[in-house]
Formats: sequence, C-alpha cells, structure tokens
Amino acid sequence: MRTYRALTKLPRILVAFWLLRPLLARDVADEEERLIGWAGETYRRDPVHPRQQSLSGGNGTRGLGWIQVVSWKPRVAIFHNFLSDAEARHILLLAAPYMQRSEEDGGGDEEGATDARTSYGTFLRRRFDPVVAAVEERVALWSHLPVAHQEALQVLRYGVNDKYSPHFDAAGRVATVLMYLVEPEEGGETAFVNSEWQHPELRRQSEEGGLSECARGRVAYKPRRGDALIFYDTLPDYRSLDRHSEHTGCPVVRGVKWNAVTWIHGQEFDPEDWAAARQGYAPPRPDPGHCGDYDSECAKYAAQGDCEENRLYMVGGAGFMGTCRRACGACEVCGEGDADCARRNRRRGGYLELSEEELQREIGRGT
Repeated sequence: MRTYRALTKLPRILVAFWLLRPLLARDVADEEERLIGWAGETYRRDPVHPRQQSLSGGNGTRGLGWIQVVSWKPRVAIFHNFLSDAEARHILLLAAPYMQRSEEDGGGDEEGATDARTSYGTFLRRRFDPVVAAVEERVALWSHLPVAHQEALQVLRYGVNDKYSPHFDAAGRVATVLMYLVEPEEGGETAFVNSEWQHPELRRQSEEGGLSECARGRVAYKPRRGDALIFYDTLPDYRSLDRHSEHTGCPVVRGVKWNAVTWIHGQEFDPEDWAAARQGYAPPRPDPGHCGDYDSECAKYAAQGDCEENRLYMVGGAGFMGTCRRACGACEVCGEGDADCARRNRRRGGYLELSEEELQREIGRGT
C-alpha cells in the first residue's frame, strides 16, 4: 500500500519540479546577466514568435518584451522591445516633415522656444493612424490608464548638444511614457535629478555602461531603440507631485536621438478632441513646403487683421501649421517641382531641414 501511494505521488512531484525549473535556473543564473540591458550595453534580443512574424512581416517584428523596475523614487520602469523597428520607423517618418523647434510649456509667459529645450518636435493626433492607435492601446495596457487619458503623441528629435533642462511633467499629468525611436551614439540619457536606484547592482552597471557627465550619479537610462520608459509624475494618490520625478534630457554628445512621448492624465484629456479622434483616423496633412490656404475664408480673415491677431491659426507656430499662410504672405508660391522654393517655405516656417539622404541615415541608427 505504501509503495502504491508513493507511486501515485510521483507524477505530482515531477509536475511540480517541471513548473519550478525556470525559477531554480534563475536562482543560479549570474546576477549581471539577469540585470543586463539597463546600462545600455549590448544584449541578445529575444527570438520572435512565429505568430508575431506572420502579423508584423518578418524583420519588422518586436522581440519578446520584458519589464524592468529600476527605481521607486521616482517610480520608474523600462519595457524592453516595446516597439518594433517597423513601428519606430513608421512614427518617425510620419513626424519628420512637420518637425519644428520645440517650445517649453511652462505656462503663461514662460511658454515658447527657449535655451532650456533645444529639440525639434511635432504632435501626432490621437488615433492618427492604425499604427499610432495600436501603440496608444499598448501604452494604456501597460500604464493601466485608458487611451482617453493620453495626450497626443509628441515626436522629438535631439541633435548634438540638444537637451531638455531639469523639469517636472506636472500640470495634471500623472505619468509619462518615453519611447525611443533612434538611439544616439553617446549622451542623450533620460536622467532623474533627485532619485534612488532600486538595486545597487543596477547603479553599478549603469555607471559602467558609459554614461555621459550629465547622467552620472543619477538614476539614468541610456536610450535603446524600441525600448520605452515609464515614470510617474505623482505619488500613488495621483494628486501629489512626486518631487523625485524631476528629470532632464541630457545633451546628445554624438549622433542623434529621436523619441516619442505620451503624457497621461488622471482623467479623460480634452474630451472634445477625443470624441473627434474616435470618429476615424486623421486626414492627410498638407506639406509645409507648399504655400496654400486651407480655409475658404482665409482672404476675409487676413483683410480683417487676423494674420496678427490670430497668428497661430493663420500663420502657424510650434506644433501647428498655419491655415492661411498664403493669404498672410507668410510663404512663397512655388512652381511645380521647385524643391528650393519648398525648402525656403520650410525654413521660413521654422521647420527642420533634413534631406532624404540625411533622414534615411538617421532612421538607420540603432539597427
């Protein structure tokens, strides 16, 4: 009888051993191997599941993602392989023609282009297209906050010496998600000014990973293409500002950095805009190199002085292309195929000037 009972327990013992096998293997794994990736060093990407290949089309797929908590002061985590190369390229190409000098959203008289923020950027309306909508849904699943709470996706480009000085992302925002589209060769880290590492080994690896002077001694992430960083601007009550969340975009030392940022609120953000976004994807945007009017009343508005009184709508500014630039004389009417004229219009509107060859070289970084 004892022999029989022992034999009946054997399958359960084997099943338990099989289920615990990954945990046992993890215990004996090298500590450095388990923490790899945070410092920005090279690591082997996980193989792509065959179903992902069939859905995303081979080389454009994401590797299997994994999440790493790196700090509790502030609350910071990294989602490795959050975006595929194809998604990163797609978002970058959507944004590239509309990149303008970034403005600092400090409220009141502090808004505008300043030396504190020297990047170029543009916004992609919520649910801009199927790819952007899918990324927004992924952010919502990770953050546990609905897409309706997100602001429009902002795409940013930082060249050599470009930076964003220490600041808070407050003003109703409870969380920030940064997605890295192109990684710089050196510098460009996201660093938290007043912060604490979750584990001393993470700090050691980060410092040995070759951080720039701006990032040393701080909880800092060295950008890696396809990864995403989330941090919470508030304490867990979603009301009180977390003073540990002050952060900086370190200057790029070599290369160029492209990233996309989503700010998340504790309640639905801009309900009217969200209702419009839910009706369908965004219509095509006009080329900033083209001099045109996109409102039938542009001539009337210009005659009554709106080119100065309502300059953002009529002529444009950071994040918005003017609707009546032609009527306001803010651009040059170009002949068909006149690329030089189109470049002059882009320059006059404050848009980033990158040739097709330069853009393709930047997109290729980090692959």
